[in-house]
Amino acid sequence: MSISPLFKIQVEQDIGRCESQKSVNGSEGLYAELVNRYSGPIDNFMQNLPIYRKVPTFACGADYRPELQLIASKLRTYLLKKERENAEISDNPIKAKVDEFIQRGLDIGRIEFHPAGNGVPVSSVSGPLYDAWMGEINIFNERHLKSHPLHDSIHNTYFHKRTSSYKDMMGHLRALSTDTDFFKANIIQMPDGAGRSIMSNKIFIVHGHDEAAKLDMARTLEKAGFEAIILHEQPDAGRTIIEKFENYADVSFAVILYTECDLGRDKKTPAGSEKYRARQNVVFEHGFFIGKLGRDHVCAFVKGDVETPGDLSGVLYVPMDSSGAWKMDLAKNMKAVGLPVDMNKFL
Repeated sequence: MSISPLFKIQVEQDIGRCESQKSVNGSEGLYAELVNRYSGPIDNFMQNLPIYRKVPTFACGADYRPELQLIASKLRTYLLKKERENAEISDNPIKAKVDEFIQRGLDIGRIEFHPAGNGVPVSSVSGPLYDAWMGEINIFNERHLKSHPLHDSIHNTYFHKRTSSYKDMMGHLRALSTDTDFFKANIIQMPDGAGRSIMSNKIFIVHGHDEAAKLDMARTLEKAGFEAIILHEQPDAGRTIIEKFENYADVSFAVILYTECDLGRDKKTPAGSEKYRARQNVVFEHGFFIGKLGRDHVCAFVKGDVETPGDLSGVLYVPMDSSGAWKMDLAKNMKAVGLPVDMNKFL
């Protein structure tokens, strides 16, 4: 959730109060006040802060000046995090489009406003600009907002036109514009030349039994601001495995981990000549994502001495080396298809 201007001013003032607290006297009271104010709104605020009251020193109260300096540092970090989140949201093209609809709506509300009178009981907004605006919003809603709680309300407002539809639609748009959680979870791009309309921040990880490789990949993606989709961590909701897989495969990019999980050989070769292979589900899902997303939106990594499928010609495999150089290869491949990649976060 974004930080309100008033709350930001409060935080900045409290940082100054912490840094200006030079004496022992009064430090305990200020500490208690700030703990009460921020332990709820800020996650993990109490980490490394004392839970129980400190013992007072001789002739003075308890000295909470070191804790106040730590609180000031926590509050500065909180503000920086919120600024980065706000920057990401403001750069989201879907957010920009919603705000554009709002601004156009304000203009249309002035240009095509019809006051009550001359037999018309209530005022309304109608006309060619209004009709085009409503039509564009409906198309936008069907393309980009199917997962949003306001989708059905926008749909119904468009199809069941009434005198209040203009005000209702403006209300939906304003509510949507303030839904920062939606924009953070859906880093979306408008349609490009390849016909792709949605570019979310969800990256699917196809993996075998190598937990270390899976977790290393997930941590790398999450550190860079992406959501790692690992199938077995998602709720089943009564679905079969293939239904669950299809449901969570609605992503912008997939990484495939070929690890030393199975042993296999051609039946014509002698026993003992087996080679390491990835799990069969890994090969299947690799092909699935190439077909669904295109080869440029899929990156395969090989850890160890693993035999790769011979029939996936033209597919490049990146060695998942222990030095971590593979992370930059991943970042470059993701950036090449338009994902919002900060290369520094992959170091």
